[in-house]
Amino acid sequence: MTTRRKLKDAIAQSEELSFVFGQAVVQQITQAAQEAQDQVALLQSVLCTFTFVPDGNPVRHYYDPDELNQWAHNDIQINGIRSALWVRPHPFQPDKYELVAGLRRYKAAEILRLETVPIKVFNWDDRTAFHAAISENANRRDFSALEELDNTLRLLEIQLGCSMEEAVSLLYRMNNAAKGISNQNVLVSPEAEVVKQVFDSVGRITWQSFVATRLPLLKKPPEILASIRQGDIHYTKGIILASVKDAETRFHLIQEATEKGLSLSEIKQRVKSLTSEVKETSKPALHHRLTQVMQQAKKNKRVWKNPDKSQQLEELLSQIEAIIAG
Repeated sequence: MTTRRKLKDAIAQSEELSFVFGQAVVQQITQAAQEAQDQVALLQSVLCTFTFVPDGNPVRHYYDPDELNQWAHNDIQINGIRSALWVRPHPFQPDKYELVAGLRRYKAAEILRLETVPIKVFNWDDRTAFHAAISENANRRDFSALEELDNTLRLLEIQLGCSMEEAVSLLYRMNNAAKGISNQNVLVSPEAEVVKQVFDSVGRITWQSFVATRLPLLKKPPEILASIRQGDIHYTKGIILASVKDAETRFHLIQEATEKGLSLSEIKQRVKSLTSEVKETSKPALHHRLTQVMQQAKKNKRVWKNPDKSQQLEELLSQIEAIIAG
């Protein structure tokens, strides 16, 4: 298990988020983390609404249910929640809190049916809350490719002040210009400079690689992406399921994978079986093939005039007659 840094230290050292949100925000969160006192709140008073995230979804899509259940019973049930959940007063529901960081701990508390949880309350605006949520998750473990896609686009939305669709369009236009297949003025635009600065600050992937390896994920079937983002299936399972071309078959397989908790190897086996079935059914039936061959043979006069080929046909015909008779 990887050792996690304290969240306030992770935030203070997050250079890419310092660029996106500003150093003043970093200092504000760090100071708040040092000064905030633990409180106790009813679990039902903490809501996972994520109104501070551009698309309203948590920054991490998936938690393995078996791993989460084991952790809840083997650690949290014995030792309690040692790190308080980070919350803010809910912007729309009085006397409620909105979860900012600590979704895994929150889910463990639900599994154990805990009535109360430790919290730290911060009066953060949307921008600052999103900053804290990204920092907490980025330092827990590596993001999947889809999580990295979503979170990078969220950062671009904030820094460019545009929609996700507009950010994606800008990246594709920049990529076409870099390849010399469109006007290159976009590469020296203020928006392109912001894109380059964001990717330079993050440092994990270039914007060109992001276009080549991450943006194509948006073209996967929407129900696959929705299932991953809702935490129903893991990213790796979703990519395998996306290879099933028939929409109805894919839908039922997603349902089965979700309801039965199929492992990655089980999903691969089912997809492989489906692919084999498709190949088999795509072949013409044997009697149709035989009929077609006989029709082609009758029309091909050169076959009958060639002694060697006539001899081969006679031998094959004898074998067919023997099979039928037997």
